[in-house]
Amino acid sequence: MKYLLLFIYFLSFNSFSAADEPHPIIDSSYISKYSYDLETMNIEELEETKLTLKNYLKDNNHKNTYSDNTAKEELLVALLEYDDVRIQITDVIDEVINEYKVEEDVKNILLSFKSTFENIIKDNRHLVKNLRDYKAYDFRLGSAYLAMMSAFHETEESRKFYSRLVQDKKDDKTSIGRYNKKLKLSQENINLVKKEIEKYSEISDVKKVLAKIEKEILSRE
Repeated sequence: MKYLLLFIYFLSFNSFSAADEPHPIIDSSYISKYSYDLETMNIEELEETKLTLKNYLKDNNHKNTYSDNTAKEELLVALLEYDDVRIQITDVIDEVINEYKVEEDVKNILLSFKSTFENIIKDNRHLVKNLRDYKAYDFRLGSAYLAMMSAFHETEESRKFYSRLVQDKKDDKTSIGRYNKKLKLSQENINLVKKEIEKYSEISDVKKVLAKIEKEILSRE
């Protein structure tokens, strides 16, 4: 009962603002690498920097068709592919119950959260149409995971089970290990997409800086 109340607390406290909260993947921001004090640079330095930036854009011209919408679409696809793996937790819970021959109180915790996950997925996953929707959905699932982890620390038996589960996450011969391995592979795909988005952001940054440099050069003529 305590772990269920904990989950309800997390969900009710933030469910309305979850889509507006910063997300570690969706809202991670690009930091500019191209900062110049143009007014203090002489014309030779400006021309040299202009050439360097033009060459950078030439080397990365395959990104010219990229856009903010493309970036958002690609990231959403990667996140949903990751979620396709993550929501397999409902099947993994059944496997874990059989594999570990868990005690009744641990089994009750697992089955209770299996039901919670299934309800969150059923009620929310189909509504995810954009990154903002995903943030709200991700928060709900994340809160449930957090509550489940807390629940495993309520009794001595559940703590022992949790310790074994954490240890077996590294062993892909176990159900939790196989699940963890698939999650990591899906996360790698998200990282690749994020790198593509960061490259696009860098190109956009270079174009803006280049325009400022060209304007500064013209003002010196």
